[in-house]
Amino acid sequence: MPHIFDEISFLVGDSNKLHHVNAVSALRPFDDEIINFLATFSQVLFRLPGVKERSDLASLAFWCRPASLKAMKNQYGDINHLIGRGVAFHIAPSNVAVNFAYSLFTGLLSGNVNIVRLPARDFEQINIICTALSHSLSLHPRVSPYIYLIRYNKKQEINNALSLLCNVRLIWGGDKTIEVLRQSPLRPRGLDLAFSDRHSFTIIDAKNYLDSPDKIRIAHNFYNDTLHSDQTACSSPGLVIWLGKDRTVSKNAQETFWQHLDRVASERYEFQPVSAVTKLMALCMISAQVDGVVQHPVVHNRLMRAQLSTLSHDSMEYRCHSGYFLEYFAASLDEVLPVCGEKCQTITYAGIEKDVLRDFVRNKAPAGVDRIVPIGQALQFSLQWDGYDLISLLSRTVVAV
Repeated sequence: MPHIFDEISFLVGDSNKLHHVNAVSALRPFDDEIINFLATFSQVLFRLPGVKERSDLASLAFWCRPASLKAMKNQYGDINHLIGRGVAFHIAPSNVAVNFAYSLFTGLLSGNVNIVRLPARDFEQINIICTALSHSLSLHPRVSPYIYLIRYNKKQEINNALSLLCNVRLIWGGDKTIEVLRQSPLRPRGLDLAFSDRHSFTIIDAKNYLDSPDKIRIAHNFYNDTLHSDQTACSSPGLVIWLGKDRTVSKNAQETFWQHLDRVASERYEFQPVSAVTKLMALCMISAQVDGVVQHPVVHNRLMRAQLSTLSHDSMEYRCHSGYFLEYFAASLDEVLPVCGEKCQTITYAGIEKDVLRDFVRNKAPAGVDRIVPIGQALQFSLQWDGYDLISLLSRTVVAV
């Protein structure tokens, strides 16, 4: 095992300490030292140049504020019977720059030592976060044994070695990534949490949207949910449902919405030319394979839309990214059920009450839908994610009777 760790590159931590992670004591969830460390990290990150202009980094810093952490802790009531599982091995997704930090911080808050395999892609956000972490650890040295941020060539031997160190493994990524990592055995009592390929969509009540004075804000919020990350996150909507029995009203709402979003995108969105080709191919594919698809005229390459005449269980298989959206006119929520299968993660909404959507999901009990949030909150991470309560699953219960 020692020579295997020599092939690992460390952004935070080192190989000598990594050999001894199983000797580090687990903590109780929301340990005071961890709370103080994250509060320091929030302050340090906010002060770094350019962070306030990057919404994903600013959101991360905001998430770690003492008031935010206190609110999270208060959700759990008495947690004196919980203690971290030990060592958590996180395999971060390759498509979302800051996801690794949320996974790491969740592991810390639940009381674990954390080994995080970072994305191979060199996101600037990763370097900024590592800078803030290193400075914060210098002020909180007792937390250092609990954080290892690493990169390595995806060798199964290294996956095997790290998996055998851990008590819980969190695999963020596509189904193929999960399949590969599960070939590496865990310890007998090891726990696997897999965050697989998912999709998400938006529901907008057409009439209430047209009556809303906040159309520009909704456009900016929808942009943050989608184009800010090129729709690469599972929680980024790829389908927009226009809810309403009056088709004329729905069409007016549709036209108004896309006009506002196009203005926002023209000011904020930059994409690679290859993305335009990818979207055009997706548009041609769905038009050839699905009956009744209406292609909305393409004035430029920022936004492309395909309107569906019906929804089916495989409709979301035709979703794309980088400003490509499916659309559907629904007279009732029941028409949405086919896309609420096991792969469905998040519904974002505007112009409709949260309780209406919550009751719809509870009563119909689809295999999917784990989150219902307003437009603008699709990417906001919480300790309840993908249907998992992460604090509960990343800690163990000690019973005394």
